[in-house]
Amino acid sequence: MDGSGKSTQVGLLEKSFEKVNMPVLRIRSRWRPVLSLPLLVIMRRLGYASVHRAGGVYIVETRLPSRGGLTSLWCILTQVENIVKTGVKLVFPLLLGRTVICDRYALDMVVDGMAGLHDVPGRTRLGFQLLRLLPKPNFAFFMDIDPEVAFKRKPDLPRLEDYVERLQLYRELSSSWDVTIVNARVSADTIHRKAWKIIASSSLLGELVGASEEIVGSIASGNVR
Repeated sequence: MDGSGKSTQVGLLEKSFEKVNMPVLRIRSRWRPVLSLPLLVIMRRLGYASVHRAGGVYIVETRLPSRGGLTSLWCILTQVENIVKTGVKLVFPLLLGRTVICDRYALDMVVDGMAGLHDVPGRTRLGFQLLRLLPKPNFAFFMDIDPEVAFKRKPDLPRLEDYVERLQLYRELSSSWDVTIVNARVSADTIHRKAWKIIASSSLLGELVGASEEIVGSIASGNVR
């Protein structure tokens, strides 16, 4: 969630991985219209969509019926764009056995898309289901914060209500996307210790460290954080 302190945590995780001699690659994916741009232009002219831009971030709010071909087409196009953009950033590092930390990943894409369509949990459109084609992360965390705090820290979304809506979606969808909810109302160091404890207690970390110390050997399997 933007404004929750997730970028700070990504930086702390990078330092912790460096301490165990494991270099990481940090990526961040935000949706931008490419394939969907012509449709977005038409929807804006017809009054079916409004666009809010802040800090290079595109926030699209639609006024489409919950069911219909146009709504389904919009959802599929935007999520295909997410898959292509993020997949391109991931595929080569993972093939090379790099450890990757994603500032934003599949759950963020689902929440942004559902909020833009004003969908409710319980019904997952085909476009959002396609996001499961992305590599499954070994660890995923959602920073749970109060909407007022997030809005004050990073007012990329136009209204406080937008933060309330997205936070509710994050909380209800986290379990189905295997995302661990972390209380972001405590200090950054406390949050980092909890996240690192989860990672360090996994046997996967030992395997990765061992693989990174090998001079000759097969390419290690890719891992997304």
